[in-house]
Amino acid sequence: MPTALYDALVAKTRDWSNKPEANTIPDSVIQDCLKYSADECYRVLRIPPLEATVTYTVTAGDNLGDNGTGGTSEVAYTAFAIPSDLTQFVYVRTLAATNSNVSIVFDEIADSRTFFDAYAEKYSRYNWMWQGEKLFVHPQLAVGDVLEIHYYRRLPALDAVYAVDPVNYVVGVSDSLQPYLTVGTAVDTALYFALGIPYATNAEAVAFGAVTVVYFVGKEVPNWLRDSNERLLMWGAMQHLGAYLFDNSMEQRYEKRFIESVQALNKEEKWRKASGGNVQININTGGLI
Repeated sequence: MPTALYDALVAKTRDWSNKPEANTIPDSVIQDCLKYSADECYRVLRIPPLEATVTYTVTAGDNLGDNGTGGTSEVAYTAFAIPSDLTQFVYVRTLAATNSNVSIVFDEIADSRTFFDAYAEKYSRYNWMWQGEKLFVHPQLAVGDVLEIHYYRRLPALDAVYAVDPVNYVVGVSDSLQPYLTVGTAVDTALYFALGIPYATNAEAVAFGAVTVVYFVGKEVPNWLRDSNERLLMWGAMQHLGAYLFDNSMEQRYEKRFIESVQALNKEEKWRKASGGNVQININTGGLI
């Protein structure tokens, strides 16, 4: 499926490689190199465009371990599925309940053995761990409590597009002005309209009246790296293209540019956080001092 910004980025990376012939570097190789570059950005960049916050409301099924003591024992805990795009946690906390203005921050990370060991020494009552695809917090939370996770994330794929489905169609906006979809042709994905409401299938729509069929293509999903910092992606991709071409000079030159650009962005973010006031950081030495 054509994606204008992504296709332009692939073409621009080819131009910079000075290899216009596709038999020397196939488009698929350039696309792979851009993906590798994005992967490395997510590993080392720590900047606001890669931050996200999600909340979870505790259900009875989230509470594990010893449930017979009101959740206060050392073996009572709550477990959640972590966000699928997470790369690194920033903080984990509960939001203030309706009858309290206190937000609890889980400020101690425990290894799995210490977390599950009722007799292991812990320096904070509020601790958590990350195991597999689950986040575990202790002490056990009450059903209805809201847990907030702030974290660094992976962005959508560089060529991701919105799905053509009723959820991504904004009722009341003309087809030509839809924010997530573009009108397509009969070879694209159809939405079925009855009384101005879109449905995924004709069978769903026909129950509400006469059906009109309109074909759509999903627009590109915004991606900060591709849309606002394509240079960083290109430097990383050119490094990998150098490896593909066995061009050590090219590989080393663009590796240096990529690392310098990442460091510059991270340094800029540190200066931003340090400006406007006094910075205070609390450090837990784990009893070593």
